[in-house]
Amino acid sequence: MDHYRALMMMHVIIGHVMYWLYAAGEPYLSFVLFAMAGTFFIAGASVAARPRRRGLWETVVSRFDRVVIPFYVYAAVIIVFSIAAMAIAGDKAWIGFERFIISEYGWKDMLKILLCQEIPGVPFSAHIWFLQPYLILSCTFPLQVKLMKRCNRHIYLVACFLFFVGVQAVTRYELLREVACYNVFMVAGYLYYRRASVVLRVAVGLCAAAAIVVYVALGGNFCPMQGHKFPPDWLFATYGVFALCMVSLVLGRIKIPSNRFLEIWNVRGYNIYLYQSVVFVFVAIFSSRLKAHVTQPAVWLVADTFAAILLATALSFVTYPLEQTVIKAWRRR
Repeated sequence: MDHYRALMMMHVIIGHVMYWLYAAGEPYLSFVLFAMAGTFFIAGASVAARPRRRGLWETVVSRFDRVVIPFYVYAAVIIVFSIAAMAIAGDKAWIGFERFIISEYGWKDMLKILLCQEIPGVPFSAHIWFLQPYLILSCTFPLQVKLMKRCNRHIYLVACFLFFVGVQAVTRYELLREVACYNVFMVAGYLYYRRASVVLRVAVGLCAAAAIVVYVALGGNFCPMQGHKFPPDWLFATYGVFALCMVSLVLGRIKIPSNRFLEIWNVRGYNIYLYQSVVFVFVAIFSSRLKAHVTQPAVWLVADTFAAILLATALSFVTYPLEQTVIKAWRRR
């Protein structure tokens, strides 16, 4: 599972290269939008693989130490970085993004940071949306674990999906729909970790594919999938199911050797995820220079991806120790 976690984080980076740096177009942009489904599935599987179950309070404390504190450290770093970048490079620092002016911050902006909602004005920080639904689901998951022990796993998962469809039907409130949607994948990861046969994955994948084909045949739009992701709808969730089934079938036949690089991305994955903001500022500068001399989009994608992964790995040797130092200091308080 550690290797899959590392590979999924790399997939996130590749997706952001394609979206944020305009290194690819449709339908490829839509095809890669299953990273969050995979991330929550792995989160649920990690709970199932843990030898000792955590209680509710222990889970909340753990998530605060390992998710919220690192985010606060990142917020402080990225704000300082943004101020410095604006002072050094002015408008050119943002490659077309809005200016970052700390003096314009108000209490509402600070509240958004404290609630792990967003860091206003910081470029390449759209990925922060993930934190709120993840914290809500991971902190309350012990309650679901107790409930799942009393239910048939297939029925419980179907009930979670139907609940999400019901939520989609009655509201466009993004956070509520995100929680309901990604709960399906987290529950699936917990219930089917090492318990999903090849036959089951093929059957579920074919059913999901059939639903998508019927939807498109009736005039529905598959692309752009980004429109189905924010807020998530049944099509986005169904495609996530299909993609995870297919990817699991492929990776299940490949033996991934252990190596230091994958270990770094597994252990530091969340840290790398946060500090994409810094990475993509520099990769965007590199990408703009590259596009001025190279016209092939495939070259942009490969070069930008390699640069982003390399820089993200290198940066983690600075940001991860800083993060761990703050966490240790917090625990000794």
